[in-house]
Amino acid sequence: MGWDVANAKVLAPQYREVIAENYSTETDRPDYSLTLRGVAKLFVEAKKPVIDIYRQPEPALQTRKYGWNANQKVAILTNFEYLIIYDTTVVPREGETCPVARYRFYHFTDYAIKLDEISSLISRDVIYSGEFDAYFDEHLLAGSSQKQQVDTLFLEQINHWRVSLSNELYHKDPKYRSLDVLNDVVQNFINQIVFLRICEDKNLPLYRCYRSL
Repeated sequence: MGWDVANAKVLAPQYREVIAENYSTETDRPDYSLTLRGVAKLFVEAKKPVIDIYRQPEPALQTRKYGWNANQKVAILTNFEYLIIYDTTVVPREGETCPVARYRFYHFTDYAIKLDEISSLISRDVIYSGEFDAYFDEHLLAGSSQKQQVDTLFLEQINHWRVSLSNELYHKDPKYRSLDVLNDVVQNFINQIVFLRICEDKNLPLYRCYRSL
């Protein structure tokens, strides 16, 4: 597809076209990030051929969550036998099956026959020319509202944490019966969680240091 996977252009790390995750450690990040001058535009989750991504729902949901959380338009799931493009403007929900939000589906026997079609969707040139954004903005119905949905769901999740933590602390220690104290403690805790999540998402050394403690 024209992507410089091995960084033959010797670009600085922050501008590499393809960023591969470190397989020597367990992470909750996509295997490959295809970038536009260092900005991730498309995630690729690569599974072993033995994993049946056609029938097993977990890889599909994992891939969709990666794209959804990053506010991306589509994400790729592959085990080489299959290459599946998922619409990640659709909210991923637990319990959903593989076909949900499946935008394109290719078997390896299709690769040569449909090479032009696949290239028109996910090649480097398509993304760098802007055709990628233009095409999916037009063809993904949920795309226009995705950013608002992501923000709304994140806010709802934080509010749920706030209520749960407040109830737990309020009933465990009398010092938290003061609403001012309770609000400060809960907000500080949530701020720390959000901060660590941002560090994790950007794969900052700070997060790795905290994780090793």
